Amino acid sequence: MQKGFTRRHATLAAMALVAAGTLPAGVSAQETYPSRNITIIVGFPPGGGVDVVARLMADKMSALLGKPVVVENRAGASGSLATRQVAAMKPDGYTLLMNSNSIVANQVINSKAGHDIERELTPVMKVAVQPNILVASPELGAKTLADVVALSKTRELDFGSPGVGSIPHLAAEYLFTLTGAKAKHIPFPGAAQALTAVTGGHVPLAFVTAPPAVPLVKGDKLRAVVVTSAQRMAALPDVPTVIETGTKDFVIDTWAGFFVPAGTPKPVLDQLQDAMLKVLAMPDVKARLTDLGFEPAGTRSEAFGREINAELSRWKDVAQKANISL
Repeated sequence: MQKGFTRRHATLAAMALVAAGTLPAGVSAQETYPSRNITIIVGFPPGGGVDVVARLMADKMSALLGKPVVVENRAGASGSLATRQVAAMKPDGYTLLMNSNSIVANQVINSKAGHDIERELTPVMKVAVQPNILVASPELGAKTLADVVALSKTRELDFGSPGVGSIPHLAAEYLFTLTGAKAKHIPFPGAAQALTAVTGGHVPLAFVTAPPAVPLVKGDKLRAVVVTSAQRMAALPDVPTVIETGTKDFVIDTWAGFFVPAGTPKPVLDQLQDAMLKVLAMPDVKARLTDLGFEPAGTRSEAFGREINAELSRWKDVAQKANISL
């Protein structure tokens, strides 16, 4: 009787210590999140816009969460390889996906994409938005969109992008369809590789997300032709928007957002969102994003999910109009 009494009291005492957060060594309890490293899987190679944002966020989140947040790149299939990898992970908050809306477009146009982001992933936050940009080799002699259109009718032009089905690829195909330009698509693994091809003289044009192109434009290694945002970029105030060139309502942005596997507990989701919002509110982060050509977003899970649903419908329409399918 005494032994049973002692065991019951020991159990009650341990439960009380758990509640107080003072459980002694040797007594198990549910771990506090995070208790180990968090990994962010990026769907694109190092150096591109999405990768830049992931590494900036990871550095600041490490300090806020008290555990290292590391970035791993898993490029390929317009972000779909990384998407499939994260979707298959345990929903515990220790593996995050950082990707762009390329995965939304790829799901629409590619029957072999191999993922269903509405069913397999939970959006955490859209953290930044970036316009797409058409850049040209200075040797091409094209300063305006009209120049590109005219040249495309007199000679064969190629343009690079971060991959088949990426947002820049779809934006380019759609724009060229609307303006009558003719150019052959050359896909690359990421924006950095496409830009290297232009600076190296291998292709005359590239349609990519703006941030990795901004330093090259400012350094006079590339010529910026147009951006796809509603207003001109603060980082490149002299570059016109597509709308300014006469193509009405042409606004196509690329976002960078975080996801976790579906089924991740809400308290974990909330903690990640709170940390991300704190990072986005930091003056040095805001300044860095703006300098790179991003606009901070901070769109929480539910609103982000609604935007994704709307984009699925939008890109289906764009793909049909531009006759794009995989």
